[in-house]
Amino acid sequence: MLSLLKGVARMMPMQVWIALLALVLSIGGWIVNRYTIDKVRAQRDQAIALAEKASSARDAWMNVAFQRTRELNLEREERAAGETATRELNNDLDTLDERYRPSAERIRLAPESDDAPVAPVLRQAIEDLP
Repeated sequence: MLSLLKGVARMMPMQVWIALLALVLSIGGWIVNRYTIDKVRAQRDQAIALAEKASSARDAWMNVAFQRTRELNLEREERAAGETATRELNNDLDTLDERYRPSAERIRLAPESDDAPVAPVLRQAIEDLP
């Protein structure tokens, strides 16, 4: 059998052998190339899926961040409104205190003889006022 192959090999010209070799290499290269292309496409598809997942996660976090920012701004506005209301209340209390102070001073300095039987209770109630 081997001798038959040697005989066939001697009968075929060199150009045929080169053509067969080129054909075999071309088919082999095509197979390797096809495998590589499929592998690269699979990697590309995987990367696209991963990028879409990351993009979705980023969008979710951005929405949460925007919501927290809105909530923070609302809290700041409420705090500023509360501080303004506190200042206004303190101003009102100062005004009331200025009006009340002379009366409280007059009551405090009144002699004991001005007290009536109910006066000590009233005096205590007035003194307990802010």
